[in-house]
Amino acid sequence: MLKRHQIMSSEMLPAFIETSNVDKKQGINEHPEESQKPRLGEGCEPISKRQMKKLMKQKQWEEQRELRKQKRKEKRKRKKLERQCQMESNSDGNDRKRVRRDVVHSPLRLIIDCSFDDLMVLKDIKKLHKQIQRCYAENRRALHPVQFYLTSHGGQLKKNMDENDKGWVNWKDIHIKPEHYSELIKKEDLIYLTSDSPNILKELDESKAYVIGGLVDHNHHKGLTYKQASDYGINHAQLPLGNFVKMNSRKVLAVNHVFEIILEYLETRDWQEAFFTILPQRKGAVPTDKTCESASHDSQSVRMEECESDSDSSEEEYSRNELDSPREEKQDKENHTESTVNSLPQ
Repeated sequence: MLKRHQIMSSEMLPAFIETSNVDKKQGINEHPEESQKPRLGEGCEPISKRQMKKLMKQKQWEEQRELRKQKRKEKRKRKKLERQCQMESNSDGNDRKRVRRDVVHSPLRLIIDCSFDDLMVLKDIKKLHKQIQRCYAENRRALHPVQFYLTSHGGQLKKNMDENDKGWVNWKDIHIKPEHYSELIKKEDLIYLTSDSPNILKELDESKAYVIGGLVDHNHHKGLTYKQASDYGINHAQLPLGNFVKMNSRKVLAVNHVFEIILEYLETRDWQEAFFTILPQRKGAVPTDKTCESASHDSQSVRMEECESDSDSSEEEYSRNELDSPREEKQDKENHTESTVNSLPQ
């Protein structure tokens, strides 16, 4: 009997395994999504706060895509309208060409001396490059453009220009020379513009050549341009800044500011207007006549305060005297009564 039971169980076991496997497969086919989901603790890593923020930002970016697109369209429309309004307001049509026809070239030579290349780090070289670009652009737009010279051109400056501004080789109305300015222009025609010079420039002589030191040094090399001019035996002068302007900062100006002030003066023939048109607001420039007026106003206000304080003190003394007078009268009365009492017979 036992043997028979064992034979039956051994025959039924494979069938039971097959049916269980079929059931498992059916369960998997019925819920494929659940089978694909990773179970907790089976390769599912928790999301950090930083990742959550990134996901949220990505979601916001996607949601605002249409809004950004709409804003760009509105901006383009607004700019188009502004251009149309500007074109309508210009009754003469193409204003730029009209201005360029009225240009009168000045014979004045303006030189940027680039011989200080070895005294500057790359950061300052890049700043000088930008200032030269500004000078070139302003001279091309000016009503009275000067004869623009760039001398001692080479070293770090040339390398930086070759790498970042390859179009400089096509610049027009400029003389870019590797030679020193003293080799190109007569010594008697040269005037070095330096803030350390004791000579004040009153007017511009258009037959002369004015030199601007191409140095961005953040005041590390004080008096260097003045020393160089003295060593070469060249005339030197400073712009009449102190005669017209009172500044909070030092009087040393950037290369492009000096260049633009000269261009503005050639157009207006007014130093004060040239200074206040070009100088940036951060310099805190104020006309000298206004500073004098403010100083006189301050002194007057001080005098008025002194007079008021004197009058106040006199009034106080007067009030004190008034207060003291009844006391004195009372004292006199008391003394009088005492004397009468003493005089009476006893």
